[in-house]
Amino acid sequence: MAGFALLAACTTSLSSLPSTPPASMADYRMQPGDELLVTIQDVEQADRSYIIDAGGMISLPLLQEVEVAGLDLRAIEERIAEGYRSRNVLTSPIISVQPGALRPFYVIGEVTSPGEFTYRQGMTILSAISAAGGYTYRAQEGEVEVVRSVNGREVRSRASEDAPILPGDRIRVYEKWF
Repeated sequence: MAGFALLAACTTSLSSLPSTPPASMADYRMQPGDELLVTIQDVEQADRSYIIDAGGMISLPLLQEVEVAGLDLRAIEERIAEGYRSRNVLTSPIISVQPGALRPFYVIGEVTSPGEFTYRQGMTILSAISAAGGYTYRAQEGEVEVVRSVNGREVRSRASEDAPILPGDRIRVYEKWF
């Protein structure tokens, strides 16, 4: 019984976390700090990059502020088009929105160089750990904790090295016990 208690004390909280749900950029919702590359046919001064402000808005010529936080790229295109239509600025606007520089991700814990890193599409847990200099000799390899914002709430889960990451993810590598 004492051995079981010792073993239970040595496990991390990783075992109690649910698995990270599958993630892809198609599911990603833009958040404050993300950059959007916007092209609007027939509104030349609008063709540029926009950073989503802390209130979740971008400010477009002839339209003013548009709330875009929490939307995917196609929904942002539609929201911008609807704004131009409703103000009778453009009757059939053609809008293109692409991601620019997205929010960084963070790696902490048992990695060589913990910190903030630039997100690139298609990154996995393993590529994020590699960006942080790799595991230390004390690291618990194979699974990590991921904290992700989902619908405005922070969700903690565990993920394997091949799981994709999203902008803004916080990855924690735990120390192994034996």
